[in-house]
Amino acid sequence: MPSAHAGILALVVSTAATAQSRRWEIGLAAGGGPSVVTASLGGVSDRQLFVTSVVITRPFLRWGRLSASYFGEVMPVVVATKVPKFRGSWGYNPSHTDSTFFVFPLGDGPDPGAGIAPVGLRLAFQLGPRVSVFAEGNGGGVAFVRAMPEPAARSLNFLGSAGAGLRFGSRDRRSFIIGYRFVHVSNANTAANPGFNAHVFYLGITFH
Repeated sequence: MPSAHAGILALVVSTAATAQSRRWEIGLAAGGGPSVVTASLGGVSDRQLFVTSVVITRPFLRWGRLSASYFGEVMPVVVATKVPKFRGSWGYNPSHTDSTFFVFPLGDGPDPGAGIAPVGLRLAFQLGPRVSVFAEGNGGGVAFVRAMPEPAARSLNFLGSAGAGLRFGSRDRRSFIIGYRFVHVSNANTAANPGFNAHVFYLGITFH
């Protein structure tokens, strides 16, 4: 039994030491894709979502070919397309003491924004010396210039995504990423909340 305990302890220490020896990584990513309507999350159709990201990653556990990493990202440019535009104006209502707010539609167009997703987890499996496959998920928020995806919704929304991808390159040098994410944007029912979902395909590069 003592020898078994010593073996387990040695394995834990070795794993922790390996994780601690890993460095922070910084990466850049950009991609986009079409919106989609789902039965459980709602959404709107016939639109696009484009996202750019600056990503920091730190592995915290490695077990053979398996690894787990924390990642967080800042999204300096997020654009949703075909978001309705409108102009509001207050008008006097002679039959009431309160004035009336009139909304005039002005077509639609891109709605730019920015966001941050500080909480992310990535699980990876090393397929070969320079290729790995991963699954990931993260959460945060995004603020658009206008309410999105409709005028009665909000400009400030929560964002969550889940996806997978392939990574090519050395663990200790520059590497490239091809990935996919299902992205859900929602105001958590603090206003009209049709939701916005998108299939986002992206390319990335990571520096060590």
